[in-house]
Order: sequence, then C-alpha cells, then structure tokens
Amino acid sequence: MMPNPIFSGFAQQNQQPQSNNLIAVFNQIRRSPNPNAAAAGMLSPEMRTYISQNGGDAKTAFYNMAMQKGIDPNQILNTLRGFM
Repeated sequence: MMPNPIFSGFAQQNQQPQSNNLIAVFNQIRRSPNPNAAAAGMLSPEMRTYISQNGGDAKTAFYNMAMQKGIDPNQILNTLRGFM
C-alpha cells in the first residue's frame, strides 16, 4: 500500500504548505453540493480498497491506519478541528 500523504504531513513539523493544501481540500468539499460524494471522489483506489477491507467504514479504516502507523488518531482529528 502506498503511504498516505495526509498521515505523512502530520508526522512532520512545520508543514505550512501542506496545511494550506489540506484547508483548501476541506473548503472544496464543504462547498460541494454533495460533500460525501466529493470526499469519496478524492480517495485513491488503494484507500477505497482499505476502507472496503474495514467493513466499508471510513472511520474504522482511519483509526486502524493511524494505529498501524503509530499515530494517535485523536491528535489528527484535533488538528483538523483547528482548521474548521
């Protein structure tokens, strides 16, 4: 499986350009008439497969991937909440 660029961005410090890109992606999803479809359309085929392997539950897939990579998923969520 290819490394997830979202997780690699959180693993490094001082990632302002990546943070700006992430904010732009969130804003694009928010402005979409169907945010769920917009977010799903941005997923790579590998990520879709990974979600499918986790019962089709994106939240479960996110938590499992974060734990596999040794990252606290709540830390990522708290960081993302700071952008909103």
